[in-house]
Parts: sequence; structure tokens; C-alpha cells
Amino acid sequence: MNLTKKQIDIIRELTPKKLIGKQISSYRTLGYYRPYSANWAYEACWVEYKGTLYLVVRQFGQIV
Repeated sequence: MNLTKKQIDIIRELTPKKLIGKQISSYRTLGYYRPYSANWAYEACWVEYKGTLYLVVRQFGQIV
């Protein structure tokens, strides 16, 4: 599913600080946002960390 930049920003604001910078494999992908003319994308996905699911944004495999 395509997401908007605003949706990505909201998910990033709600991401717990303890997860930022970690590389955790995704449980399930919600969607993507690719900036115009970029060859990369933000990925919104669910990750499991210590038994709890979190909705996070990843860029290049790292939680941002």
C-alpha cells in the first residue's frame, strides 16, 4: 500500500525511542512511501521486540 509523507511522519513520532537505530526484521509490512525521483523508500512495518509488536518506519533496514 502506498502511504503519504504525513502518515510516515506520524508513525515516526509514535515510535518508541528505544527502537530508533535498531535493525529488527519485520513481522509484516504495512506500506511504503517513496519520495519523488528517489531510488529508496520508507517502509512502514510491524516489528516484534521483546514480545510486543510495534509499528515503525524503516529506511535502509534501520528503524528511523
